[in-house]
Amino acid sequence: MDIYKSFLNKFLTSIVFIATFGFTQTTDLFFSEYIEGSSYNKALEIFNPSDNTVDLANYRIAWATNGNGWEYWHTFPMGAILDSDEVWVITTDQADASLQAVADEVLSFPSVTHHTGDDARGLEKTTDSGTTWTLIDIIGDPDEWLRWDVAGVSEATYNHTLVRKFTVTSGNTDWSASAEVPQRIILSGLYLTKTILANLVFT
Repeated sequence: MDIYKSFLNKFLTSIVFIATFGFTQTTDLFFSEYIEGSSYNKALEIFNPSDNTVDLANYRIAWATNGNGWEYWHTFPMGAILDSDEVWVITTDQADASLQAVADEVLSFPSVTHHTGDDARGLEKTTDSGTTWTLIDIIGDPDEWLRWDVAGVSEATYNHTLVRKFTVTSGNTDWSASAEVPQRIILSGLYLTKTILANLVFT
């Protein structure tokens, strides 16, 4: 296992380095990674591609269950900020210890990270202190109850990790377009976050 992990570490480090530092500078946050692993190995990762530190009080994550539309919203901890070229990782309190170790938030059930492959998630932003909110990125369709195909992989939102390709520089609220091959890399059998290069969680 140590030899296998060593090989994967070297291979994935090159991929993750590109994915982390290859983004063209843009102005808003987006989902850079979605993890739906076995048991409670689940996570969301949000990337800040801008040149500025972002106040996460102006963002929230909408979540749907069983195709019932947006029903709940996750707000970030008070005072939370996201520096330029950094990621914010959210996972469950029953995830593998290595995943919890790199997370900015570790949540108990129920939460925005307790998805099961058929629960949509949407990143929203406000510019008027929360009076109105605008969807800026999405995973899945909140009005559908199914496991979505992504990048040609059947039911890719279940037991897979979805990583945004380094060529993606902004969010996309059109899920059909966002799920296409040019947008994402699909990984199966292991899960990683870009916070620590080639951090592995085995299913």
